[in-house]
Amino acid sequence: MPEKLLTIAEVAEYLELSEEEVNRLVDIGEIPAYRIGDTFLRFRKEQIDAVREEILEIEDKEPDHSKPVLDASGHPTHPYTDLEKDTKRKIPTTRQYDYTFAERVGDFFYFNDFYIVSFAVIGLLMYLIFK
Repeated sequence: MPEKLLTIAEVAEYLELSEEEVNRLVDIGEIPAYRIGDTFLRFRKEQIDAVREEILEIEDKEPDHSKPVLDASGHPTHPYTDLEKDTKRKIPTTRQYDYTFAERVGDFFYFNDFYIVSFAVIGLLMYLIFK
């Protein structure tokens, strides 16, 4: 007897997530899924149980941020550690590069060579036609 596979709606209800969130997690590979006809997603109950266990373990390990954390003097502090603050901060990873004039001209011809050649061919044809 074939096993019953779960639908997106059933998985969303079981994991207490929205269907869009389940689709997003499938797309990034966090939840294993099976495509039927390249359209319908189905899930195995055992695999979803394993994902749910991981979610519950993560929730147990997270600190409770609903209560303010107090420092030694009794003043509230930020609930995140310095490492967590650094990982949450957006740090730009691209550096600005100063192009020389020769590099800019080279890039222009490299990326626009088709248009330049096309313009030259059309100009030559126009010259030959109206000569």
